[in-house]
Amino acid sequence: MKAILIIAHHCILPGAYKGFEEIMDKLHHDLPGTRVASTSLLDLENDLRTLLREDVESVTLLPYLLLNGQHTKNDVPKVVAHLQAEFPQIPITLLPCLGDWKEFADMVVAGVRSAQIDERTPADAGYRRKTKENESCQNNLSSPASRLSSKPNLFSIELNLEGKNVLVVGGGRIALRKVKTLLPTGARITVVAPQFDPEFATLSSVTLINRPYEQLDLRGIFMVFICTDQPAVNAQVSNDAHARRILVNNACDYLDGDFIVPARMDFGENIAVTVSTQGRAPSLAKKLKQKIQTEWAEGLEQIERDFLL
Repeated sequence: MKAILIIAHHCILPGAYKGFEEIMDKLHHDLPGTRVASTSLLDLENDLRTLLREDVESVTLLPYLLLNGQHTKNDVPKVVAHLQAEFPQIPITLLPCLGDWKEFADMVVAGVRSAQIDERTPADAGYRRKTKENESCQNNLSSPASRLSSKPNLFSIELNLEGKNVLVVGGGRIALRKVKTLLPTGARITVVAPQFDPEFATLSSVTLINRPYEQLDLRGIFMVFICTDQPAVNAQVSNDAHARRILVNNACDYLDGDFIVPARMDFGENIAVTVSTQGRAPSLAKKLKQKIQTEWAEGLEQIERDFLL
């Protein structure tokens, strides 16, 4: 199996990796059978070494950078040379940074030419028009109705997490509830936070890391739950995880994540009922859960007994 490893700058701004993820998706689609992964300049050595230890026949590195500066001239080649010596049997190819690609220069010229041709109004009028459009866009994004109308069509699934590495970022009551729902799954749970709710101390099967989140916490993680009340931290974890193709659940913004966790009720040993409002109305889901538990419990348990008999 061949592999491609894309090296990008680290950024915590929400949506920063949108174009980056589109490129990765296209590589996945157009190069079937090729392993496509991403890393940051900070994680390059560790991630490349991990990739080389897998069953790969070659690795191509793409610096997702524009300028041929310190990183592309010195930092990255040093790492590549070091690991090529460590794994001489696996060819490592380092591509030029994007700014040195002839195709990139042609694309920039074409984009500028297109903008000049399409410009039909004076510069100040165009500026005013685009400013108004941008303000309208921001208003729409901040509108609850706009956010709900753009919600994804979620796919319901029950996932086997037995033995999977799951990270929970945050140490408050929300994080605690997430951990309690994860415990029966057999997942290997790690929680990182500068402070923990006292009840975490009673969870002996959970690994607690008492410090702020770091990007390296995502190494080897299958799924991450974001449960802090710090927007900057939430954005950083989300972008870091998405760049690594890790499944994300964001307790503060369901539209930012890859999945939501529906309200679940267990009846007997074999029946589980879940309630979801597609992330739009958690309070409604809670009321529905209470109603089902009150009105359906006895009947469902009787159905289970009759079925088993």
